[in-house]
Amino acid sequence: MKVKEAIEQCRQSGLIGIELIEYAQRLVCLNMNYSYLNSFDPPSKAFEKGYGYCWQQASVLNYILKKLGIESKLVYSTQNIFPEKIYNGVIVKEHISGHVWCKVRYEGKEGDVCPGNINNRFEKVHFKLISKIRTWNVLVCFFSYWGSAVVNYKRFTEIKRQSRTS
Repeated sequence: MKVKEAIEQCRQSGLIGIELIEYAQRLVCLNMNYSYLNSFDPPSKAFEKGYGYCWQQASVLNYILKKLGIESKLVYSTQNIFPEKIYNGVIVKEHISGHVWCKVRYEGKEGDVCPGNINNRFEKVHFKLISKIRTWNVLVCFFSYWGSAVVNYKRFTEIKRQSRTS
């Protein structure tokens, strides 16, 4: 799916407000699995491929929401606790990691919106913050782009190693 098709699907849903925000969040989540493998793809390309990591997922959602006329910005935190999950058949234990998601404002109400988990909703995310929320910016983007690629490679290598020993 292309990003412009996702925008059109959201528009055609007939939803408004928080329901539209959550629809867009689920649409990105369902069409973009979490992946450590394509760190260098721009967000729109990652969305077309159907997989990407948090910055790619959140960037696509942020773009879609803005095109729908919803106030949204990218935010990040360097330390968040993520629950245990299964990735490619391997259990990834609870861990601390940086993360990027959207901070959305609608009718005076502000909430976190993250496409990283299908159960997320406006103001309800699957991770727990343990450091300050900051606004995404060009400088952070540059360092995060390269740093995330290294971290994603290390994490994927560890997952591959674990899958061989299981």
